[in-house]
Amino acid sequence: MHILTISALTVAVAATAVAATPAKFEVTPNSAAANSEFEADVDTYTYDDSSYSYCNPGYPSAQSYNKVPGAKLELLQLVVRHGDRAPLNHVANETTSWACDGTEENIYLHPAGESEKNTTGSFKQIIEIPEWNGKFGFSNHLWRGSCESGELTDYGKHQHNFLGSQLRSIYVDKLGFLPKELNSTDEVYARTTMVWRTKNSAESLFGGLWPKRAIAPAAAIPLHSYPKRIETMVGNTELCPRLSSLMAQIADSAGYQKFLRGQGPLMSRLSDIFGVHDSGWDSGWSKYVDVLNTRQCHDMDLPCSSPAALGTTHISGLQCATADDVTQVMRNANYEWAYKYRDHPLAQIYTRLTIGSFVGTLREQIENHIAGKTEKLKLALYSGHDTTVWPLLVVLGADNKSSLWPPYASNLAFELWKKEDGSRVVRVIFNGQVLRLKDGWCDMNACPLDEFFAHLNDFIPSDITAECNAA
Repeated sequence: MHILTISALTVAVAATAVAATPAKFEVTPNSAAANSEFEADVDTYTYDDSSYSYCNPGYPSAQSYNKVPGAKLELLQLVVRHGDRAPLNHVANETTSWACDGTEENIYLHPAGESEKNTTGSFKQIIEIPEWNGKFGFSNHLWRGSCESGELTDYGKHQHNFLGSQLRSIYVDKLGFLPKELNSTDEVYARTTMVWRTKNSAESLFGGLWPKRAIAPAAAIPLHSYPKRIETMVGNTELCPRLSSLMAQIADSAGYQKFLRGQGPLMSRLSDIFGVHDSGWDSGWSKYVDVLNTRQCHDMDLPCSSPAALGTTHISGLQCATADDVTQVMRNANYEWAYKYRDHPLAQIYTRLTIGSFVGTLREQIENHIAGKTEKLKLALYSGHDTTVWPLLVVLGADNKSSLWPPYASNLAFELWKKEDGSRVVRVIFNGQVLRLKDGWCDMNACPLDEFFAHLNDFIPSDITAECNAA
């Protein structure tokens, strides 16, 4: 167990202990190997995850950061995953307690453009989980504490606050690129999904980047969000029905079904321990990662079976999930994600339809900046999810080690630099390190802009509606 100190908060987090193993299985997307039903078993699909932690990302550091030689930084785009959160999924025998009220969020309403004095007064949100009285209510079906399902925990807020402070040490103190105090919000663009934890992550990051900002309306950083129905930072299955069709084909493939059968006994045992047999628990590992890793990141006891589970097919006595289960579930999840998003023959079109519109937004923002349409803009922050960051890594062609499940507070930076000869390059930094690629199609420390755009264009739909409704 590691004790990690961030700002004023000290939290005990358990590191995922996985033995380092050399990469034995490499497959290029849409290669002959990928088209042969992806026959590699999960126990042979190994990679170097010796330094990997689901709980904490790598953070950028001013000590190791260097400028692109002979170039001037013009624009920073930052795509992040939200920080540490409470679980989204619930187990039958819930004994944990989650804290989300150590950092309070005060809110108030006021007419747009008017003085802060003309307001409703401030309020603060309180999540109340009452003690169950055994007679009415449903609080016996949830944990203790102060967290809604999936809410950013106090530790998650501090992760992003720390990330913001690290960014300040580089882009404010070392480079002088961003201002010491944010006096004009024209220099910043921020967008989050319509999910509370991504908004709180962005707020926490800005709190570390520019601490002690004023709370007057004129100083407020606009947090843009697309309505959920038209969201592009994650896969939109409602308006892109082809995504569901493609995923059904991928999940029904011989290779994936073989993988599920091979790991079926573990899945069945854990679902019995958790007391869950609903839809979604038998087709993939994401829910198991959610239940187990959220707890392990806080050094909590892993779930044990409830008395009601005794006598089921895989439970003959009280059983609990183990640290080895967490390791194997994480291994299975990494295999599953690589298969679905990268290595199956349909993976490229699936990833294109999942994240391609957002990739187009990032490209267009760079183009507009170069064209002088957004001259004042220096930082664009996009606060999303693992399902935002991971597809972007696939688009970029990240190597196996960089393609493991994006940890909490993962940070993917796109830096636009202008060289002395007038040409431009893009540097891509993932969790504090220049991104490593599988096939080395470009040097991510200084990739020529035209090559970078040419690569992205393969994943940007020309007509997303038409592609999403194609047979």
